[in-house]
Amino acid sequence: MAVECASMSRGKMLRITKLNECGTVVTGAGSSLVAKAFVSGTFTPNYSDPSEITTTDANGDRCIDDRGAVDLRWVDVSLVICTLDPTMINLITGDPLVLDDAVAPNTVGFRLDADLTGSANFALEIWSGITGQACDPSGFPKYGYWLFPWLKDAQWGEWVVQNDALTITFTARAVMGSNWGVGPYDDVRRDAVTPATLEALLTPIGDSQVMHFEVSSAPLPTPACGAVTLPAP
Repeated sequence: MAVECASMSRGKMLRITKLNECGTVVTGAGSSLVAKAFVSGTFTPNYSDPSEITTTDANGDRCIDDRGAVDLRWVDVSLVICTLDPTMINLITGDPLVLDDAVAPNTVGFRLDADLTGSANFALEIWSGITGQACDPSGFPKYGYWLFPWLKDAQWGEWVVQNDALTITFTARAVMGSNWGVGPYDDVRRDAVTPATLEALLTPIGDSQVMHFEVSSAPLPTPACGAVTLPAP
């Protein structure tokens, strides 16, 4: 059996998908957003401190030395963005959009709302570049595909308006128990024809799985300003 190994650098694209409070994909208007405008995504597993039991004997030597199992609680996610897309902020935080008074209202901003911020549930996909690669046998470049199927509890970080670039950091938790299944997208190339035949994940995300990674030669999704409609399956 062949093994796909890759050295990676750079972040190529991200996609955010709206979920409900049960971690299930929400289809319809404004449920999916693809963006190139992010500076970094940082992912830090969070573990419970294992329980430890130790006892020494009468001579001062260790008599019992037992340590509990490793317990992954969630993955802490920090996402730095460099373009203010109100619909992205709404998908990440749940903060409300601001509309203008046009006949067909335009989305022109957002509000930081203490009652709503941190209420959103969303999935995050990120594509990373693979260094020094030759394209696959059919001429398609490969990417690292990272999926976090359920994020919640987003918080705002600091932002500064100054004589410099403005970036905003959001933190959230990637948790287990999602209802992502194989997902609403076809992200994986299963053959070498053009145009590509793309399919969903081969197997559904399990209850205890916080992250999925694979190498894929599927083309990157196309970035756009503003969230778009995610069709029902």
